[in-house]
Amino acid sequence: MPLKAATQKQVPNKELILFLMSTFFFTNMQGMVGNYRQAYLINVLHLASTQVSIVNAVTTAVSFGLSFFYAMVIDRAPKPGKGKFIPYVKMSAVPVGVLTVLMFVSPALPPSLLVAYLCTVAVLHAAALYFGNTVNSIGIVLCENQAERDKILTFRGIANAIANSAPLVVVLVIGLFGSVKWLSTEERRFVFAAVLCAAVGTATMLLGMRAVRERVAYSSKKENPLLGFRDILTNPYAMLILLSDFIQNLRGVGGYMGIFLAAALLGDVSKYILFGLPTGIGTFVGMLLVNLLLKKWNSKTIFMLSGVYSLVANTGAFLAGLQSFRNPENGVWQIVFFAFLFLIGIQYGATNLLPMMFQADILEDLELKTHKRLEASMAFIISIGSTLGTVVTGIASPRVLYGEKSFIQYLPSVDTLVDGVMTTVYQTQSYDTKVRLLLVYTIFHGAMILLACAPFLFYRLTGVRKEEIHQKVLAYRESLEETEKDEASI
Repeated sequence: MPLKAATQKQVPNKELILFLMSTFFFTNMQGMVGNYRQAYLINVLHLASTQVSIVNAVTTAVSFGLSFFYAMVIDRAPKPGKGKFIPYVKMSAVPVGVLTVLMFVSPALPPSLLVAYLCTVAVLHAAALYFGNTVNSIGIVLCENQAERDKILTFRGIANAIANSAPLVVVLVIGLFGSVKWLSTEERRFVFAAVLCAAVGTATMLLGMRAVRERVAYSSKKENPLLGFRDILTNPYAMLILLSDFIQNLRGVGGYMGIFLAAALLGDVSKYILFGLPTGIGTFVGMLLVNLLLKKWNSKTIFMLSGVYSLVANTGAFLAGLQSFRNPENGVWQIVFFAFLFLIGIQYGATNLLPMMFQADILEDLELKTHKRLEASMAFIISIGSTLGTVVTGIASPRVLYGEKSFIQYLPSVDTLVDGVMTTVYQTQSYDTKVRLLLVYTIFHGAMILLACAPFLFYRLTGVRKEEIHQKVLAYRESLEETEKDEASI
């Protein structure tokens, strides 16, 4: 018979809403940096492609090395009755906000010192984000009801998908006031947008942590954290996700081009929202579709099909965009292109949501075998794949985008005086540059998603096997709670 915790609703609506607000505005701060940081380095600071590659590579490598220690800190056994993640969210809320703004503020320094400054701020920002990201881990431990947990993860995924694109709206609205002198340059608009995102994000993180509860029981026994890393490295399912994450992060070369494609086609990076909005809406729809499809197919099947779908949708977007270039007077093809961006977003619904569900299931498999909750340790091990992918894309993307020997030959924007006001002007790109931007943004992206699904041919943690593990884990947690109550009464 299923245990009561497996079927009973545990999270009140008010608590769920405040949790979603916290994760939404935290992700909104991440999205501000993720969407506009590279444009800031290239269009505002005018760094050479080699310098941008150095900043990206150093930041990623150092941050990854430090995250080894962050993971051990987070996965330490919490004190009895204390939450594992909530204290870290409270601790990191203000630093995340301040450093989000500093990612768009740079002093006038010689080139070598400027690169060092940018790397330092980015590493500190990554540290704050690592601990702040425990707000997303809370979604896994809000309840023990598996069906309710998957719904919470779905809502969290939808909130994060929307939040990641929300800065596009903020920057677009601010861009409408470009005639105002103190918002006339791209740099000032980025700073103002970052301040808005940081202020709201910090406030909602602190507010949300006053309401949420962690309902999963933790063992308070102190153990060598290195053993947790060993347990994950020997778990075959965790290794499949690691490999898939590496391949999937290579799609970042395509995503990197989005904001520059928007500038090339639409004349302003603030209009990137016209790319991000249909994709974001598609992601929202895709996550809802995943929940419907889970009633018929298992998560593995849906994930595999999403890879095939990704390549088809991205190829369609490329062909529609190409026709729009060739027939600029015919606005129909541009509409078709944006429609395909919506269809691409549906694929994001699967590739963003399902890996979170896979990880929640793998954590239970590990908990049953080791009697330890290893959220942060598993995130670190899996991040080996995503970090390697990010290093590759961080080094390769600027070199692919611009410079004399680049594949795309993009011309960065320049700041110049217009009617006595310093204004950002976007240069006209050649036809070949636009086509190559589009090619990398669409077809390359779709191909990487398809390849990232291949490791899951060997994934077996589904169906009856998954449910059996879940029931055994619930039984273990109940016995753990009883044991700790007995010890406390002595």
